[in-house]
Amino acid sequence: MRLPPPHCAASGPAPRRGGAQAVIPGRWRPLLLVAAVLAAVPLLSGNDYFLVLFNIMALNAIIVLGLNLLIGSTGQVSLGHAAFYGLGAYLSAIASTTWQWPIPCAFAFSLAVVAAVSYLLALPTLRLEGHYLVMATLGFNIIVGILFNQLEGITGGPSGFPGIPKLRIGPFPIASDRSFYYFIWALFLVLFALSRNLVSSRVGRALHAIHERDLTAQTLGIPAYRYKVITFVLSALLASLAGSCYAHYLSFVSPKTFDIFFSVQIVTMVVVGGMGSLWGGLAGTALLTGLPEVLHSFEDLHTLLYGLILMTVLVFCPQGLLPAIRSLRLFRRNPLFAGQGRSEPDAPALVHKADKPSALPQNFFALSDRSPAGAVEGRPLLSIRDVSLGFGGIQALQEVSLDVFAGGITALIGPNGAGKTTLLNVISGLVRPQEGQVLLQDKDLVGLPPFEIAAQGVGRTFQAVQVYHHATVLENVLLGFHIKGRAGFARGCLRTPFERREERFLRDQALSVLDEFDLAEKALLPARQLSLIEQKRLELARALALSPALLLLDEPVGGLNPRESDVLVGYTSHLCRQGMAVILVEHDMNVVMRLADSVVVLQYGRKLASGTPREIQQNPAVIAAYLGTRKH
Repeated sequence: MRLPPPHCAASGPAPRRGGAQAVIPGRWRPLLLVAAVLAAVPLLSGNDYFLVLFNIMALNAIIVLGLNLLIGSTGQVSLGHAAFYGLGAYLSAIASTTWQWPIPCAFAFSLAVVAAVSYLLALPTLRLEGHYLVMATLGFNIIVGILFNQLEGITGGPSGFPGIPKLRIGPFPIASDRSFYYFIWALFLVLFALSRNLVSSRVGRALHAIHERDLTAQTLGIPAYRYKVITFVLSALLASLAGSCYAHYLSFVSPKTFDIFFSVQIVTMVVVGGMGSLWGGLAGTALLTGLPEVLHSFEDLHTLLYGLILMTVLVFCPQGLLPAIRSLRLFRRNPLFAGQGRSEPDAPALVHKADKPSALPQNFFALSDRSPAGAVEGRPLLSIRDVSLGFGGIQALQEVSLDVFAGGITALIGPNGAGKTTLLNVISGLVRPQEGQVLLQDKDLVGLPPFEIAAQGVGRTFQAVQVYHHATVLENVLLGFHIKGRAGFARGCLRTPFERREERFLRDQALSVLDEFDLAEKALLPARQLSLIEQKRLELARALALSPALLLLDEPVGGLNPRESDVLVGYTSHLCRQGMAVILVEHDMNVVMRLADSVVVLQYGRKLASGTPREIQQNPAVIAAYLGTRKH
């Protein structure tokens, strides 16, 4: 599907959007400053021991960089990265020493094996959550440690693996601490820059969305499980790369280096620095790598002091050191864009055009290319056939059937617990029915994951507003446009010209949608600062970014006053005039009677009645269900 051209205002010049989405000119200055400081360290230090300490710090920082992407972006905690670190070290050592392979081939071999192993490990473990995933990766770390010790003929066993050749870059050997220092920190800075690009990209937004609200991200067309697997493999590859460098730096490896305690130490570096903060990960690595050396001067007290410092940080700065420091500043840079969301000083404020829903231009939903073309005259856009779903002993839905037509609003009403939201969850793929079919334009949606159903043209809002509070208003809508983008992990890391053009285009589209919902002026504010009515409009705008043929609205006016409800009613009415099909779940009968073309009443999971709003108002069974039967 080709993206349509950017939306234009109905009258007057279009607002200049470049300022609101411009990259800060100095976004790379902190990294350049760090590079300059690192380049000066060997010149200012005459003690080679400090170079060794900084080299180990760089190796740790590379592992933390990968683990931070995994923990901070997707919320998945792994206690197995010491195993990937060790696999990278041993595989590269064996290939270059025992098999006499060239070092570049040894590196490639170790990365390929670790990629395969981490992928196979990720497939089952990333379906687990919470403590189960931690235990699974912990078990993997223990198994790998046992193999390192027991396979003495291959790994050298507890005695270690000696005689590993030093690194070389072409004819230039990296044999000294000083030369390795420049090599490993240059490698880290490159990887840091690539990670920074990834976090700031379309994929980076999706990863943060998965971390904050996994199921909501899936309803926006984001393949959460696939992204988790890729991120897990990517973080394992960074650990493996660091392990290979470690082996060829020290020319010796032993199993003790890669035990479970090292995995815990790496996770602690991420937590202390700040999960999700790349700079925080570097700060946590520097602190926890250098702090033990500083505290050794206190002799027997160094372990106690180390524990007290960690406890103090975790108790008083639970979000991490760097985020805590940033929170003291008047302006906090948003972690999803890491420097791309601020406007330049001379950038004009974004303006909105429509003060009332009735003022919306005719091309308001030009992005919704599915709605008019998706429906066949006289045939339902969505057909639900005999859907049944039970949770244990509770039957949530029992043989429910209904048809939904393009350009119409079908309201689902019924008492609490009747199964209305459950039916929406079935349509959007969040739960799978035991029986029945859900046909969208004759394609059965049952069994499809939520992100594929969203890509088929099903958008939804939720009973409790599901906006991403830590993202800006603009970023929330960009998440709705995720399925329209094509730039993946590689293009996001490299920030290719294609990725930059696509990002500019999607931002223009997102700002156009925000203009229509009177939210353009607040595009750069965190969504948590919006009022309830504004958050509901934002959620609706984000759903429309999917260009849906079918829109599921779950109590859209819940918690709003009558004036605010009228605003949402106006937007919803306009959607149907544009040819979109809407399923409305709502308890406010005034809204239902004003909007609905047909009404379906559910009670105890069964379809009690259906018909026009007037027919439902006069239906004795419906009146009895809502008001009870009068006893004489």
